[in-house]
Amino acid sequence: MKIGIFSDIHENVNMLEKALRLAEVHQCDELVCLGDIVGYDQRFYAYLNSRNAKACLNLIRSNCRWIVAGNHDLHAAGRYPFYSNGFSFPEQWFEMNPEERKIASKGKVWCYEAEAPSNLEEDDLHYLQSLPEFITAKIPGLTCLFSHYLFPDVSGSTTQYIERNHQLLKHWEFMLQHNVNISFSGHAHGHLTSFAYPYRNNRARSLFKAFHTVASDRFHLGDETTAIMLLPLAGDKSRTGFALLDSEQMTLNIIATNIM
Repeated sequence: MKIGIFSDIHENVNMLEKALRLAEVHQCDELVCLGDIVGYDQRFYAYLNSRNAKACLNLIRSNCRWIVAGNHDLHAAGRYPFYSNGFSFPEQWFEMNPEERKIASKGKVWCYEAEAPSNLEEDDLHYLQSLPEFITAKIPGLTCLFSHYLFPDVSGSTTQYIERNHQLLKHWEFMLQHNVNISFSGHAHGHLTSFAYPYRNNRARSLFKAFHTVASDRFHLGDETTAIMLLPLAGDKSRTGFALLDSEQMTLNIIATNIM
């Protein structure tokens, strides 16, 4: 089975349409969206006039078999994440302005101070409210975990990024609990694919660094427990694309949508 995996679209409808065409060219059997379908931060992107949150959501709904919510999707829907890495959101969080949120959260969660208004309608928001924060998908010979980020912050709603090996312990436990072989996440907006492994030859792959970036577009995955961080579909100043998982060959190909 060939599975196309998209992440971090951020209302970039032109890039999403291009990615969907490429997925068809590569004969993907199923498609996955790892979240942040919507959410346009005016500090980081320059496609303000062409963005279209509603069109992106409609394309994802009509083309993807598995869809999870990212932090921007939850914010747009006015929904609290269930998994928030221990942070308790104030009751009036969505009535606060960004500065009030910053004070209340002490920088522990995103406050969306530069988020541009979207063209989402009520039924779109209801759909975003219904999305799961993670999915375990059984594929022939493989069980995958699809989430926007890593447990215990599967939606990427907090400002903490995983950098050290010990910070992945809860994620490995979560994968073991759900009998998962490989987890796929986005959110970090790296320009290369990144990999993490709990053990190799009974030793941690790295005593300190959690994820290791690899400058390649084709990978053989093998049978190790693996967490994979994918590059985004949206971006102005970095390489963007989506992943193509071949579950029979156990290969992962990165299909570039722009090359910097």
